[in-house]
Amino acid sequence: MNLITLCNRIQLQDEIQKEVIEYSQTSRFHEILPFIGGLKNMETESQTRKELEPLLGADPKKIKMLTCMLTCAVQQYQWYQKKGIIETIYFDTMRCFTRFIEECRQITGQYAFDREWWAVRQISGILFRIGELEYEMVKEGQEPAISIHIPSDSVFTPQRCDRSLEKARAFFAKYFPEYDGKDYVCWSWLLAPELENLLPPDSNIIAFQHRFLIQELDYSDTEYIQWVFKTKNLPLENLPENTALQKKMKQHLLNGGKLGNGQGVLLSPTVK
Repeated sequence: MNLITLCNRIQLQDEIQKEVIEYSQTSRFHEILPFIGGLKNMETESQTRKELEPLLGADPKKIKMLTCMLTCAVQQYQWYQKKGIIETIYFDTMRCFTRFIEECRQITGQYAFDREWWAVRQISGILFRIGELEYEMVKEGQEPAISIHIPSDSVFTPQRCDRSLEKARAFFAKYFPEYDGKDYVCWSWLLAPELENLLPPDSNIIAFQHRFLIQELDYSDTEYIQWVFKTKNLPLENLPENTALQKKMKQHLLNGGKLGNGQGVLLSPTVK
């Protein structure tokens, strides 16, 4: 595995790939290489990123940081092979970089990398894309648990979610047995109860929501605006109305309604 192969296999955007490869071939990057390994450990990644920033210098689109993280992803390929994890999961997991850059374009209008604080999960081997969903090994208190994430490009019909969950349970039982049989949890705006009044009963979101026992709500979190409306800073009255959900959610918010995030535990992998 090398950087060019990885960029091609995850279909990294052409203009970004060109900048990444060019930077990876500079003498400055080779001087920095010995310092990037800490990005692959969740206990050291935050400090490593802080130490790298002055070494990288000006990095307005964070292409240099992206190059460091993609290089770590290349190195992580051997770890996947040693564990016997199939290539499909490796490339699907690392395709997060392409997705993050596209999400940034949708919000800001330009390709850039703004998710280095999150992508450490993928390159440190604690989060995996298995089918339509992502699964992160976490701790709930002192107990191991698996946190479910819903990628923005997921087609999460009930049937596809069933297949993903089934594969995930087999995956963790085989490769991380300490997580076998542990709770699957989710923290997301998709679990906000108010969505039942904004979406039709046969909505994929509602079907997904019904898989969980909702245990906690946080109405102070407005991150859903970024995901639904593809913006961060617009006043409520200026939010777009290009989809049925956008129209209903905007009206709900303008009327003083709230949404926030919900936290739940999976009831059953086959609950529809």
